[in-house]
Amino acid sequence: MLVKFLKIIISHPKITFFGTLFICLFLSFFTLRMSVDASAESLLLEDDVDLKTFREISKHYKNDNFLILAFEPKNGNLFSRTNLSKIEKIHHDLENAPLVERVFSIINAPLLQSSENTDLKELLKNIPNIQSKDINQTKAKNEILNSPFYKNNIISKDGKVAGIVIYLKPDDIYNQLIEKRDHATNEKNKNQIRLAIKQHQDKQKVINKQSLDFIKNIVKKYEANGDKLYLGGVSMIADDMISYIKSDLLIYGISLIFLLGLALYYFFRSWRFVFLPLFICFISLSAASGVFALLNFQITVISSNYVALVLIITLSVVIHLITHFIEISQTHPDAKIQRLVLQTLLAKAKPSLYAIVTTMIGFFSLILSNIEPIIKLGIMMSIGIGLALIFSYLFLASILVLLKPKQYHKKEFKFNFLKFCAKISLDSKKRYIIYGISCVAILTSLFGISKLRVENSFVNYFRDGSEIKKGLLVIDKNLGGTLPLDVIIRFKNNQINTDSNNTLDSFEDEFENLEKKDTYWFNSQKTRLAKKVHEFLEHQKFVGSVLSLNSLLILGKNINNGEDLDDFALAFLNENLPQNFKQDLISPFVNIKNNELRFTMRIVDSDPNLRRNEFLIKLNENLHELLKNDNVQIQITGIMVLYNNMLQSLFSSQFDTLVFVILAIFILFIFVFRDLKFSTIAILVNVIPLSVVFALMGLCQIPLDMMSITIAAIAIGIGVDDAIHYIYRFKEEIKTKTIEEAIINSHLSIGSALYYTTISIVLGFSVMMSSNFIPTIYFGVLTVFVMILLLSGSLFLLPSFLISLYSKNSKISNQYIKHTNI
Repeated sequence: MLVKFLKIIISHPKITFFGTLFICLFLSFFTLRMSVDASAESLLLEDDVDLKTFREISKHYKNDNFLILAFEPKNGNLFSRTNLSKIEKIHHDLENAPLVERVFSIINAPLLQSSENTDLKELLKNIPNIQSKDINQTKAKNEILNSPFYKNNIISKDGKVAGIVIYLKPDDIYNQLIEKRDHATNEKNKNQIRLAIKQHQDKQKVINKQSLDFIKNIVKKYEANGDKLYLGGVSMIADDMISYIKSDLLIYGISLIFLLGLALYYFFRSWRFVFLPLFICFISLSAASGVFALLNFQITVISSNYVALVLIITLSVVIHLITHFIEISQTHPDAKIQRLVLQTLLAKAKPSLYAIVTTMIGFFSLILSNIEPIIKLGIMMSIGIGLALIFSYLFLASILVLLKPKQYHKKEFKFNFLKFCAKISLDSKKRYIIYGISCVAILTSLFGISKLRVENSFVNYFRDGSEIKKGLLVIDKNLGGTLPLDVIIRFKNNQINTDSNNTLDSFEDEFENLEKKDTYWFNSQKTRLAKKVHEFLEHQKFVGSVLSLNSLLILGKNINNGEDLDDFALAFLNENLPQNFKQDLISPFVNIKNNELRFTMRIVDSDPNLRRNEFLIKLNENLHELLKNDNVQIQITGIMVLYNNMLQSLFSSQFDTLVFVILAIFILFIFVFRDLKFSTIAILVNVIPLSVVFALMGLCQIPLDMMSITIAAIAIGIGVDDAIHYIYRFKEEIKTKTIEEAIINSHLSIGSALYYTTISIVLGFSVMMSSNFIPTIYFGVLTVFVMILLLSGSLFLLPSFLISLYSKNSKISNQYIKHTNI
């Protein structure tokens, strides 16, 4: 069947070429529909219980979506008239930005201790700020610098950096769609809602981009005077990630064309074998991208690597075919081009198919994770490399026939290198050294892998010196941290003031009814717990800013001549504070309807000693211990929890992924090689180098992140190609030759293709090191390293295993080794 099909397409090269080209161009047309998604939601677990809790809590408290603009004046005097005037202008400009709901800074921060008016009732009618006429500027400065609400939030402890909080309008439509999706009863309805969510997000992205660009232009405008302004926040990080992804895709494309072009000319010394592989690679990539667009797949931080991966794997297939074509062209110089092409495609049909299938299995294993972008990457790569094999065969079958026959030559020194590798394996003493190194690698891996850890530092995701990292560091170190985290303390609905032990039973119902009214919600137990938890959180390492009801209690004590506010004073403030001030001083920390207190924190994300998962586990344990006798419910939520859940899910699923990949490929090996020993050898040759890479990460304290955690599936998927091609060729050679000749010939033939493909892969992944995104750089470096180890395994360890396997039946001639010209 395959022979007939190949004969047909080879016999009609023009129809095959133009027909395939038309299909590719048609699919490529849809590539323009692909969009980039770097939103926080794209990396979260859809079924995460904590995510549902986070969204539910967000309904109780508004203004969770915000940006922070740090202002550092050139002259260092933040409270000078000139600088206050600048902040006021920035403040006013930001209020006019699209999607901005309100702006909070030292300009409009309410001041209750700096006015000459000491009557609280009168003061609450018209709360002054630092720009008010009757304000005492010295007192105002001291109040802002020492206020529990402002210090380490909208002003640094040293008073040199001001923070301007930009609250963005909530996306009510998105929230409603998410709620509908979560309550959908069947998968069909969920998919329809998911499509509606995507369509809404596409529209919203344009509006968000306009708003952020507007804000960035304001920043540039005021930076012209020499003052320093730094913008940070989740939306800002997402926008910069999108810019980096688009930049990386452009750099990948241009750099890969140049580097792979040089490599191909270095391999084949023929321009036709430079342009032909590059043409097939990029037309296949464009067609695959069109398919992804038709499937409504979006490019994320993780899946942006599909460009380099598809190009590299397609090139690997093409190089194997071209290398074999050149080899048989030299062996049969007088044969017709059609026969040479047919023999090449037939000879490589099985190993290429098996290699692609194993690679697809490696990528397809990514669906075992619960992270949608990683699942999509697995599906995208499985489709992409499947199309790569099909298009490579169709284009090569037609183009090689259409090109005029030509004599081809290989570089001789590569033969010398490959012969050297073969000689090492054939030498019994050196072979045992290879085994010894492998054993050391395995033992080292067992120790190193135990040291692996998972982290997700947003600050450290960007290059040193980049504008976004500068901004995040300034905010992180001067304005209370960058990573939001909340603690929710929920009281029982029937709970009353437990401090009043002598309350008569006859009055219980009356008190319960009174407590349902906002005025009587505040009591001594709640204020005691607010203080207890707040002070506990403030003393936790890695915690920057902490705000809660206790912040208001401290403020109240300062304006009440050092005396604590009682229940009636709190109730009075809750009833009489103007709404615009209440939304900053009470509403973010108290939800009377749901009978809960909220403690908002920001974690210092740049601290190198922060271990997020350990921190969250310990914080949860300590809070439960602290409040074990208070009969309350405790919930820790926030962006930090959600991202930590995502990475921990990936880490825990890594074992399942590896087991699935190894077992699936092992079963396929048994089917391919029909031999348990060959299958075991092929697996070991790939698992050992992969283990070394993870051991290196553990020993060098390189954390697993959202990209490097996918290396296992990707590397083993690509790496098994070498073992399949080598063993397949060796089994052909051993039928008619001695073990020595079979190893030498396998090295000189298939080893050459492995050498070419590995260099191409190394060049391809090295392009990732030019990224501004640190996880991409690590991914590139680690993948390059593992590919070099996999090539070493195929050229040294694999032949050593094969020689040991056959040595029982065939004794290797040392004389052959000594006298072979290597």
